[in-house]
Amino acid sequence: MRIGLVIYGCNNEYFSQFIDGVKKYCAVHNIDLLVLITGAPNWQADDFGYHDWYLTKFVNEMNLDGAIVLTGTICHYVSNEEIRNVFKSFKPLPLVSVNVKIPGVATVMSDPDKGFTNLVTHLVEKHKLKKFLFLTSETRSFEIRRRLQIFKSVLKKHSLSIPSRNILHGSYTFYSAENAIRNYMNEYGTDFEAVVCITDEMAYGIISGLEGKGISVPEDVIVTGFDDTAIAKSSYPTLTSVNQQVFKQGELSAEVLWKQILGEKVPSVTVVETSSIMRQSCGCIKKSDGVNNSVDCNGRYTKNASVLSFNGTLKYLSVQEQIQRVQYHVNRLQGNLTLDELTHNLREDFTSLGISKAAICLYKQPIKQTKHKLSPVPAKARVYFAFDDEARSFSYDPDLFFDCENVLLPEYFFDFLKGHNTVMSLYHGEYLYGYLVVKLGDLEPYIYTLFCSVIAKSICSAFEVSRRRAENLTLAKTNNDLSILSYTDELTGIFNRRGFMKVAQNELKAAIDAKKNGLVIFGDIDGLKKINDTYGHDAGDRAILAEVQLLKKAFREADTIGRLGGDEFAILSIALSFDMFENLKARLADLCKKWNESSKEEFTLSISLGAVAFSRNNADLSKLLKLADIEQYKEKEKHKANRK
Repeated sequence: MRIGLVIYGCNNEYFSQFIDGVKKYCAVHNIDLLVLITGAPNWQADDFGYHDWYLTKFVNEMNLDGAIVLTGTICHYVSNEEIRNVFKSFKPLPLVSVNVKIPGVATVMSDPDKGFTNLVTHLVEKHKLKKFLFLTSETRSFEIRRRLQIFKSVLKKHSLSIPSRNILHGSYTFYSAENAIRNYMNEYGTDFEAVVCITDEMAYGIISGLEGKGISVPEDVIVTGFDDTAIAKSSYPTLTSVNQQVFKQGELSAEVLWKQILGEKVPSVTVVETSSIMRQSCGCIKKSDGVNNSVDCNGRYTKNASVLSFNGTLKYLSVQEQIQRVQYHVNRLQGNLTLDELTHNLREDFTSLGISKAAICLYKQPIKQTKHKLSPVPAKARVYFAFDDEARSFSYDPDLFFDCENVLLPEYFFDFLKGHNTVMSLYHGEYLYGYLVVKLGDLEPYIYTLFCSVIAKSICSAFEVSRRRAENLTLAKTNNDLSILSYTDELTGIFNRRGFMKVAQNELKAAIDAKKNGLVIFGDIDGLKKINDTYGHDAGDRAILAEVQLLKKAFREADTIGRLGGDEFAILSIALSFDMFENLKARLADLCKKWNESSKEEFTLSISLGAVAFSRNNADLSKLLKLADIEQYKEKEKHKANRK
């Protein structure tokens, strides 16, 4: 049995806790889980996130036995009717809606009334507050709008009210909240005693904005959040918040769905209560009392060791290390790689991030879409790359297209979907390329979201490189003015001077148009004249052929290599930096050394290389080669000096 979880994202603690709750229930009951990262329709904060929504096409009987929809996170900018239509499209699957009631669908609801009412009442009665700001989001989400209703209701009960100007709006992020409070203070000053926020992350954005103006929390202004995430317990000051038992919501959602699949009756609504937790940001806990202390709404005081401050530091350092790992792969993947070349290191890229299996499915051609004009998703896709370290044996055909209109993966991938897996769209800008099915490891969820974006951008670049290479190949084969022979060096089979100048200039122009950088490299075999004079021209030809093979090994397949004549070579390498060039020279020198040790030839091989960077203002290939030749000559003089 396999169930699906339709969720906006996995890039914050709220989503992670909910997913973990579902995963725990599934693990105990031996249920496979497929997490579909679908974003939200009409989402305003993401320019290209609309591509994610296409994953909802896989919520059907061919892939799943039932589905949980975290409806509260995907209904921010759609009408009730549009949400109901989404659920209709998922029928006849057994379904569970979370935090939004849908007619005819079992619902698991977090009831904010008790926890949030207690928190606001606490601020009014215990702290005697009257002047509030309320930070929310412009949304159609019932869950979020309900929090504002509760807030106003408590104020009204105490003969208080909040002016409309004091209701601020953000987009659920730290920085949107920080900007909101700065803008308010710039216009109205600090005519408030407390800021009540709808999320913990936004609350810390408010605290940052206040501190930027020299305002202390809670001494000058009280700030509260909602969700009681780990950051609320481990940051400074610790945050007064509302715990809505997100992990339990996930567990209960999976239980309600599983009972439906088994044919059991379930309640139309299952309620999970919330509770308020008072900490340092409202002043109930002194800042000197330790970051783990809290008081519940009944005045029960909890004091533990101050371990979370240390754990918070460890987590910060861990995230730094994880980001550095992703940066390493960004550097490896950037470059002028074709689709075939991109696969060479992908397995290492995935496994080094704790991923034990992954499958990249690509449409035959990328689909251009805009937020206001969505194209039909293709019916065919191919498994471009896949591996499964958990399987005893695993194979796939990257050239075989399958019907992806309703089916996530080919039929022979059935065992691949065992356990829990996540599905993410692969897109870059307006182009949708396909999707990724992956079993995530133990790193922070947003690290994987970031890495997915890196993979998508690399695929985007590889599509373009592959297209250009195909065009160049076609040009070389069909150009009536130039035959293949006139492009090709007769001895080595690589481009001759004429072919290199033609193809490399086209590649150079395309790179500059795409705002990419890179190097033009000039190479000269060391001592070729001496080899010819001493051992004969046949030996010289063997030296040239051997050096060409070593150049091909050292450079990437996407790099353009040509023999300009005699002992001279030229290379165009897009996205190659000077630091990378130094590493490449060292690798080529090592290849030459190994060849010399094993070749049984009487002569030895080495080559001098010089490089210059191209740019929009420096794009004449002939001039660049002359400059690179000057740099090459300097390198050759160093080689001569080292041999003396």
